[in-house]
Amino acid sequence: MATGQSMLDTMEVMDRGLQLQSGETGVTLALRALNASQDHFESMMALQPNVMGSSVGTVTTSANTEATAFPSGLIRLDRVQFLDPDTSRPLWDLERVGPVGDHYDSRVIAPYVQFNSTTTGRPMRYWTNATNIYWDPLPNATHTIRYYGMKVADDITAGGTFAYPDMVMLPITTFAVKLLRVGKDDDTVPITQIGLDVFGPVIQTMARFNRDRPPGYDYRYVHTE
Repeated sequence: MATGQSMLDTMEVMDRGLQLQSGETGVTLALRALNASQDHFESMMALQPNVMGSSVGTVTTSANTEATAFPSGLIRLDRVQFLDPDTSRPLWDLERVGPVGDHYDSRVIAPYVQFNSTTTGRPMRYWTNATNIYWDPLPNATHTIRYYGMKVADDITAGGTFAYPDMVMLPITTFAVKLLRVGKDDDTVPITQIGLDVFGPVIQTMARFNRDRPPGYDYRYVHTE
C-alpha cells in the first residue's frame, strides 16, 4: 500500500523543483494539495453506484423522535436496513421515500404503506436530506439501523497509509502537482477538466470491478387489482 511519503516522492518526480522530504519546506503545502486532490477524487467517485461502498455502520433511533443525525463523512448512501435486536442481522430493507418530507402524511390512504403522525413502531421507510434521517413510522423505541455506502477517507499524512488502491495514487498525485502549478505559472485550463482527464480512467476501472452478470429483476410488491 502507498503511503503519504511515497505520494510526496512521486510528486517530486513530476516536478523536480519540489522539496518534499521529511523536514523540507514544501511538505505542508504539498499535503494540502494531496488532500484537495483526494477530496475531488471522492466527489467524482461518489457519483458511481456500487463503487467503494465498503463503509458499513449503524445509527440508532430514539423513542418518539422523528429524525436521527446523518452519519458523519458519508457521501453516498446505498442501502438502509433494520437490524434484529436479538441477532444484529438485517430483518428488512427500509424503503427510501423520494419526495421531500413525504415520510409523513396525515392522510391515511393505505395504512400498510403510509403511516400518519399518530403511528409509532419500527421504522419501515426513511427520507433524508444528508443532514438528518427521518423515519416512518415514528420510532417507538431505540432501534439500530444499518447503512451501507461510501465515506470520505482520512486526510493524507506523510507517515500514514493511503486509503485507496495503489492505482489511484498516480491520478491523485498528478492532480495535486497540477494544483501547485496553478499557484505558480500554469495555464488557465479549467482544473475540473484536468480532474476528468486524470481520474476518468481509474474511476472507470473501479466502477467495472464486477463483470459477472447483470442482476435479475427484484419483485417486491404484490398487486391485487
